[in-house]
Amino acid sequence: MAQWLEQLVQAVDEVLVGEGRSGGRAESSRHTKVGEVHYLEDGWYGLPTYGSRIDPDDLQDMRLATGAGPDDRRARSFTVLGWRVEPERVRLQVAAHAPRSGLALWAVRRPADFLYRSLREALAALPDTGLAERLVGGRVDAVAPAESSACGGVLKGGQAQAYLACTSPGLRLVWGPPGTGKTTVLTRALSDLALRGKRVLLVSGTNVAVDNALEGVLKERSSLPPGLMVRVGSPALRQVAEDPRVSLPLLVRAKVAEAEQAVQGIAEQLATLASEPALTELRETETRLAGFDPDAYEQARSRLAHGVLVERLATELEAAEAGEADARTRSVQAAGEHREALGRWESWAPQRALLEQVAQWLAEIEKGEESQQQLRAALFDAEAALAALDTEERELDGRGRLRNRRRRGEIQRERAEQAERRGALQQQVAQAAETYSAHHEVLRRRIAEAQAQAHPVDDTVLRLQLALIDSTAADQAKLDQDLTLAQQTVLAAGHRLRTARQDHHPRPEDADLVATSDRAGLPTLAVRLGELRASCAGLLSRQGELEREHERLVRELARRRSQAEPELIRGASVVATTLARLRLNRTVAEGPYDVVLIDEAGAALLPELIVAVAKAKETVVLFGDFCQLGPVMPKRVPKQPELERWIRTDCFELVGIRTPAEALAHPGCAALLTTHRFGPDTTDLVNRIAYGGMLKSARPVRDRTLDPEIILVTTDGLGEGDDGIASARRVPGEGGRWWVAGSLLATALAERHHDEGESVGIVTPYRLQAQVTHDWLHDQGRLFRTPAVEVGTAHSFQGREFDVVILDLVEDGVLPGWTAAGDFKEAWSYAKTGARLFNVGATRARQRVYVLAAWDALARAGNGTVLAQLRDMARAEPEALVRGVRSHQLLGLPATDSPGLNPLQQEIWQAFEGHVRYTAIHDEDTYYPDALDAIDQARHSIWLWSPWYTKRMWEVLPRLHDARRRGVRVHLFVTNESDSLLQGQLAKEATAADAARRLPELRAVADTVVEIKDMHQKILVIDEQLCFLGSLNTLSHAPGGQGRREIMVPFRGSRFARHILEHENAELLLHPPVCPDHGAQAELRKYTIPSKRRPARPPYTTSHPAQRYFVWACPTHTAVTKSDGTAGTVGCDRRKALRPDEAGYLRNKPPL
Repeated sequence: MAQWLEQLVQAVDEVLVGEGRSGGRAESSRHTKVGEVHYLEDGWYGLPTYGSRIDPDDLQDMRLATGAGPDDRRARSFTVLGWRVEPERVRLQVAAHAPRSGLALWAVRRPADFLYRSLREALAALPDTGLAERLVGGRVDAVAPAESSACGGVLKGGQAQAYLACTSPGLRLVWGPPGTGKTTVLTRALSDLALRGKRVLLVSGTNVAVDNALEGVLKERSSLPPGLMVRVGSPALRQVAEDPRVSLPLLVRAKVAEAEQAVQGIAEQLATLASEPALTELRETETRLAGFDPDAYEQARSRLAHGVLVERLATELEAAEAGEADARTRSVQAAGEHREALGRWESWAPQRALLEQVAQWLAEIEKGEESQQQLRAALFDAEAALAALDTEERELDGRGRLRNRRRRGEIQRERAEQAERRGALQQQVAQAAETYSAHHEVLRRRIAEAQAQAHPVDDTVLRLQLALIDSTAADQAKLDQDLTLAQQTVLAAGHRLRTARQDHHPRPEDADLVATSDRAGLPTLAVRLGELRASCAGLLSRQGELEREHERLVRELARRRSQAEPELIRGASVVATTLARLRLNRTVAEGPYDVVLIDEAGAALLPELIVAVAKAKETVVLFGDFCQLGPVMPKRVPKQPELERWIRTDCFELVGIRTPAEALAHPGCAALLTTHRFGPDTTDLVNRIAYGGMLKSARPVRDRTLDPEIILVTTDGLGEGDDGIASARRVPGEGGRWWVAGSLLATALAERHHDEGESVGIVTPYRLQAQVTHDWLHDQGRLFRTPAVEVGTAHSFQGREFDVVILDLVEDGVLPGWTAAGDFKEAWSYAKTGARLFNVGATRARQRVYVLAAWDALARAGNGTVLAQLRDMARAEPEALVRGVRSHQLLGLPATDSPGLNPLQQEIWQAFEGHVRYTAIHDEDTYYPDALDAIDQARHSIWLWSPWYTKRMWEVLPRLHDARRRGVRVHLFVTNESDSLLQGQLAKEATAADAARRLPELRAVADTVVEIKDMHQKILVIDEQLCFLGSLNTLSHAPGGQGRREIMVPFRGSRFARHILEHENAELLLHPPVCPDHGAQAELRKYTIPSKRRPARPPYTTSHPAQRYFVWACPTHTAVTKSDGTAGTVGCDRRKALRPDEAGYLRNKPPL
């Protein structure tokens, strides 16, 4: 094996590693679901392919099936008989008796790397490199002289050189920019080579390029014999797919007519059976019920009923909140009464002190009286004792015994003692009476004085006040208990309401589903369907048997077709297919071929070209345009220089052609330099960008005033700040970018030209922008129409052409994009590709090119770039070659103001006015009726970004409150309290009270209120279906305000709404963290990515969202005394990144 071929194989091996594995694993034989299909006509179904990589060449044993797929015995399965690749879908053919709904495509998928594996196997199996080795070595044969002619003088110059290259032995290249006659040359060459008996292989990387050449032959040669030319694969053009002279499936069908008749016989029996009245009614009922799900209907009804429950629970919550408020009022009143009683008691402290002294004095008087009483009692006892002794002595006087005499002596002694004691007591009593009498008199005077000073407070008053204090304390305790109970009632009611809102929440589509189903009588019809299926059981059983027999015969037919295909391919003089199919179809790969013609060779990987070139015995011609986009790179490109070149190098560069001048100078390259597709202005533009002035137009100059060829529609002024509709946006973690303005303007212009019968291609450099615009068109049901309106990237449109092309560059003048960097002369691949992207888009147009971009982007463009060339043509003297229109002056312009516009402005204004029906431009006066009505109609969710909330909020808040009562989730996003406008209002006495209560009022009507520092978005999203975007603050715009005109644009569509919510990080914003230190809800702030960690790519301005990240921050500021003794505040340091992958920017900040 030659060294270069070994390197090619090694390079493809490296690519295979990037695809996940290097081969060797057996392919799975299980059917997997590819996607749902929709009915187009009897026997034909459509499989959407936009935004996916679905290619029938990647699928085997394709079947349409119901339920769990063809491996499920209970499912109905239908073998795919044929298919055709169309823009944004694949048309699939099955038996005509297949049901109209409930089908999906199932297939056995080839491994993701099977194309590269087949490429490696093809390279490794090359028996004789022949012309391929010459191509690798750059040994190209010379083309005929420039003055040559061919085909009887019909072809001259470059076209004659290209034709002679195709019909002469050798290896040559043809450089053919768009519209310069490559297809004409190929048409002539294919026809003449077939007549000469040469066997020709026509290949290209795309189906459409192959079909364009074949279509030319079919138009020129009406008598072309069937089978002389064969199209192998999936034609992109219907004219080729349905022509029995070249369509391989149709040629095969004619060859296996007997098997076809057997299949047709069963099909006729199925058709007869299907005409039975009972089955007819059954199928009609099934058709009417297509898409109707009884379970979904019942669930929707249940959710709607639950919505009524939510409203009732909301009313209960309001009643509970009112009860809580009443209990709180009574509790506060009782606490006040208790505080008042305590206060009065405390205010009587001087009186209470006087009365306490009176009490002490009275106690002292009482004690003195008690003391005198005790002395008098002792005196009385002493006198009583003396009297008792006297009595005993008298009794003893009459007795004369000695013993009595002794007792008489004792009595006399005791009597003397008692007499002495009585005398002492009498003296004490007399002294006490004298002492206490004087002291008590003093005390009584003091008591009278103190009582007079304390008046009117006395002991009775104090006792009553103490009783009042005890009573009010008891009342407060009871009312506090009542308040606690009321609060618990509110919490319980709130919990029930929140639970109800979370569980079985009514969806936006529920009411429409139920109402539409009921109006159509579908629930009743579903019951009837069950009855019909029961009554038709026998017929359905017979139908199932016939369908199974039909499928058996179809598989037998497929087997015979697979036997017939190689014979037809071998017998064809011209085999037309793609580079991929060349490797996958063994008979095509076997050849042999005298001539190999490769179209769009500049867009194919070199290893693929080598395989095709090696098939030729005599002649190889590579057609292409190196000024258009090159091949799409695989996931992994080898890093070794000796291997990398085999993947990154195109066929022109391989032989030393990189520029138009080098192509003209190369002896082995024919140059087609006259375009018949577009006019001189577009030719001038692409000459400046890519073709170096060498391309010429065969078409005359048009009146640039009435019918300009190139129109620049500028987006400046459509939105303020970096969040307006004219600002380029990026989705974190994804490549590319998008903007609303491009989708808005492009679809309006496309609708205008579609209505005028022109095909339109909306071309953009970014998949993300293409997806947004496509989703918008899809939401409006504006796809799959004739003439076509298609949207895609420049890569997807290479080789296509349209009457009108709308180039949506997504250039906002702030964030330089791919086109802004575009410069074909730059060695930097990013810049060169940017120029190629624009070149591809502009050269798709036959009649007109629109360019959508901000004038600021053109004004700032560096010399030599794509945008600089546009700018220079727009400023050209004496007449501008590119005509400009300012979109912000025309969007929403009243009809009364339109007469003052020039003809071009009139045309564009009519496009905006007549074709933005679903996005009617609102101004300050017309926005609020529509927006408030949308809020009133909301059933599921409301998302509102309105930085400022002032006077207008009082008009909007009642609508939001009503919506929340209906169970709608309300999420508000406003500027934080540090905003200068709000702080200014808080500082003014006249506005302070109103400003202070606005945020609490917002929190009262919303499920979520998020404060964002320095926000500018003005967005309203209803039910994730309807979006209003623009420059008007919903909660603050003053009625009848003066100043610049504000606009809001409504966009309807669920896919578009999801793009908006995802871009605004809506779901991430629903749960602001709470600071554990201060208990405050965090606000959202944006910061610039540190310079050392900033990506080394545009934008280079730090003011753009692409260079910023968002952080939750505690808003609390604490008062402190500075080192110089002055007062100040310090903010809380707690932070939390909005996105986990941005947490590294926070360094060592304490977390929230």
